[in-house]
Amino acid sequence: MHHATRSLFGAAAALSLSGLALNLVGCGADVSDDPIDVSSAPLLQGGSFLVSFTNGMIPANAETLIAAAGGDLVARYAGAGAVLARSIDPGFAARLRATSSVDAVGAVSAVSSRLEPVKIAPRSRQPHHPPKAGADPLSGRQWDMDQIRAPQARALSTGKKSVLVGVLDSGIDVTHPDLVGQVDANASASCVGGIPNAAAAAWSNDIVGHGTHVAGVIAAKKNGVGIVGVAPGVRLAAVKVVVDDANDLNFGMVFPDAVVCAIDWAIEHKFDLVNASLVIDPFTAPIDDIFCDDQPDRAAIVKIIRRAINRAARDKISVVAATGNFFTDLDGLSGSTPGSHCSVLPVQAPRVIGVSAVGYTQKLAFYANYGFRAVDLTAPGGDMFVPNAALPDISAAGQILSSVPADSLYYQGAAEYDGQVQDCSGGPCATYAYVQGTSQAVPHVTGAAALALSRFGKLTPDALLAKLSGSATPLACPPSPYHPGPIGQPATCKGPPAHTNFYGAGEVDAFALLR
Repeated sequence: MHHATRSLFGAAAALSLSGLALNLVGCGADVSDDPIDVSSAPLLQGGSFLVSFTNGMIPANAETLIAAAGGDLVARYAGAGAVLARSIDPGFAARLRATSSVDAVGAVSAVSSRLEPVKIAPRSRQPHHPPKAGADPLSGRQWDMDQIRAPQARALSTGKKSVLVGVLDSGIDVTHPDLVGQVDANASASCVGGIPNAAAAAWSNDIVGHGTHVAGVIAAKKNGVGIVGVAPGVRLAAVKVVVDDANDLNFGMVFPDAVVCAIDWAIEHKFDLVNASLVIDPFTAPIDDIFCDDQPDRAAIVKIIRRAINRAARDKISVVAATGNFFTDLDGLSGSTPGSHCSVLPVQAPRVIGVSAVGYTQKLAFYANYGFRAVDLTAPGGDMFVPNAALPDISAAGQILSSVPADSLYYQGAAEYDGQVQDCSGGPCATYAYVQGTSQAVPHVTGAAALALSRFGKLTPDALLAKLSGSATPLACPPSPYHPGPIGQPATCKGPPAHTNFYGAGEVDAFALLR
């Protein structure tokens, strides 16, 4: 994500709520003035390090090696081939890097998150009460589903419960009417702080709202309430990776140890897909999501993340990730040292399916990052500057409508830009919000991929990408220079419609994928 909460609550109000593409990626109103309880001190733990070893496996004497360097081993990621260590000794990393059996050592910012997140004070405008219309009252507001032909695809398959989709995010509200029964508790956990916690209290809440929004796009039930996801028949697993304690200065951020923990969890629990509507934050501040090879700690993190993703790919687990929300060419990232190579993670790691975002008119959204080394496909992420004329009653209708908890930052913030929606036709009101971002584009691709795996069986990431790409709708480049919004520099689109730096192979088409 560009910082889930930093981009979520950043200076640009239009981008503040979508950030979780997390860093979280979405868009909405600036909610940084919400009355959050900050009475407690920030919960920070310094001196944390991800460590990998030369043979790709965790050696039997790993704990002894780390102790000899002056640290403690606190978590093992056997599937990902790495460990988490902590030390307050300033010479720890250097001594460990000098150990012959150690491949990489990268400092990370480990944090602790409360099991019961601090609640924000409610703030709401008069909600919309759409009339009941058929089985799913708000389906008519899901222009994004029509654009990728999800209704036609669901007529062929709604997905199988045997397909397990991990949502690496801010948690999922399992009490939301559209998500009740959709989340597999036995496959869910929090990885915040780098140590998996399977207690339901740790992962089955969502103070931010980002994870619940993403989950709804993937698999909201067809149940006569609210919306319908791309693949309502599959199972979800919630893996919380976002710092969700509002008392923590790193609230909303996603650190490398949480992501490695989550990938290891996905391997252990045999996920089929991982939805990563996020970008990884290297450290606390300044806001910075770039990993460059001229910085030893960040270069080590790149190596460890890549190894973890390759391990997942070996087990036919595909990671679908967001490009981020700063309208930046990810092919042109450079470090402070001439010749250094920089990247955004996880989207620019090998074997990851990278997704940019388009709006209602199928043009690159004003916030979406792009680049040949990042974008494989595109999907609807919404665009506040491209209104949906078919839904004139809500000014935010050009964004993506999905489920959110009523007490979440996303829902409360949506009151500021006419983005709140409720469905009260079936009893207690269910809450939804219009949000935009590459975070919202990713679950459209993940949902379509889940339908493909339901129909064709488990696939390697390369084989899955080939199916997604071969069935995508090619999108031609818009005239250059292209500058549709208030952020970033004018962009140049390159390549033929079947392979551009804006859209990759084109926009995902769920129906064509299944035919």
